[in-house]
Formats: sequence, C-alpha cells, structure tokens
Amino acid sequence: MEQSLFYNTFLFRTIQLKSFHHTDNGAGIPNHFIARMQRGSGVIRALSGEELSLEAGDVFYLPMGLQYHSYWTTDGSDDPAVSWESYGFIHLPVNGEDRYVMQKISPSAKATHWLDLLKQDQTVSPASVGYLYLFLSEVLPDLRIAESDPKTALLQTAFRYIQEHDSFSVPELARACGISESGLYALFRDCAGTSPIDIKHRLIAERAVLMLTTTDLTVEAIASSLDLCSSAYLRRILKKQTGQTPVQIRKEARLM
Repeated sequence: MEQSLFYNTFLFRTIQLKSFHHTDNGAGIPNHFIARMQRGSGVIRALSGEELSLEAGDVFYLPMGLQYHSYWTTDGSDDPAVSWESYGFIHLPVNGEDRYVMQKISPSAKATHWLDLLKQDQTVSPASVGYLYLFLSEVLPDLRIAESDPKTALLQTAFRYIQEHDSFSVPELARACGISESGLYALFRDCAGTSPIDIKHRLIAERAVLMLTTTDLTVEAIASSLDLCSSAYLRRILKKQTGQTPVQIRKEARLM
C-alpha cells in the first residue's frame, strides 16, 4: 500500500471544545471510530433511535456509516471544557460480515494499556496503528453485533471504497458495489440521506481541517496532498462542509 494511502485511512486526534456543541452527522460517518472521553459529557443520538450517554473516562465505538447527532456539554472547568480522544479507521480485523453497533466499551487493563500508548503520540505511524489494532483485538470479542441488513452492508462496502480511493467516479463506485448507478444513488439517498460525492467531500474536509490545525502547510500544499485540482476547489469544499474558510479554521483552532 502506498504511504499516502496508508496515512489517509486513519484519523487520530484529540478533539477539544470550549462550550456546548452540536454536531450533525446525519449523512453518516466515513470511518469507524474508537474514542475516549477526557472531560465534559456528551450524548450521541443515532437516527435509528439509539442513544449513548457519555461521561469522562468512557470509551466507545461508532461504526462506519452511522447517522447521528451529538451534543457535547461542558463540566464547568477550565479550558478545554469538553475533550475526547478520537481514533478513526476503516478496516476492522474481523472475519465474515459481522457489523458492530454503536456502544460503550469496558476495556480490560491490557486494552487500556494499548489505548494509553496510542494517546501518547497520535501521529499516524506503524507503531500507533499497531496500538490501535492491539486494542481492537482485545475488545472485539465482547462487542455487540448488529442484526444482518443487506442494505447497510452494501453501504459499508461503498464507504470503504470511498475511503480507499481518493479519486473515484460514480460508475467505478457502482461497479465496486455490484449495483447500477441509479441503484447507488438510491442506496445513499435512502440509507444515508446524502450522495457519494458529498461523503467524499466531507472526508476531504475532515482531512484538510486536521492539516490546517496541526501543520503550517499552505492551503495550496494541502490541496495538492489531497490530490485536488486547485486550492480554490478545496476552499469551496471547506466552505460547504464546515461553513468556514481555511483562515477561520486556523484562527478558531488557535483560540482553543
């Protein structure tokens, strides 16, 4: 696997908020996530009706494609008032078609050890990825598995393809999923409330925001690293997906 593709399949970071915050992920998330609350509290409400209440110290899992709204509340302490570790990835080390539901995790001491090592350096590297998968190997046997749903499984296949192919066409994605283009659009509309291109743009925006807030790379360099045709195209994606310009994103990050 090429180095750029390897790095692009993971998203490790600590998220910090200064005040109450609402996140709309109604279109579905393009990664699996393992996360651990550090401060504050939160509620994740899936569009399917399930709800997860979180407090400091809670470890939880969110499956790729999950559609939800989240609400994060401060604990009244000094900044950052709300924070959590977030580890995004696309490959689950499982056999077959098992899918896991949104849930809290009660990690063993051994699993917690791997998570603590991962927290020490959230740079994506062979070592940090190894810690993540050692953690997963400990907790996966105890996770709750979702009931079989062919449409959801097909949507997961589409999400994985989008993650693994920075540049793709709708016909290519439809062929990878084994359905027609019209069937692909219907699948995303009915099961994710969005389109394949919008998911791709949201993933690009996530990666761009991470680079804007953790590096001094120019917007032009970031656009090039994401294989975009121009910095203007990246600016349009960021404005649509986040409502902010690169300058505003960097300014807000410095205030946290």
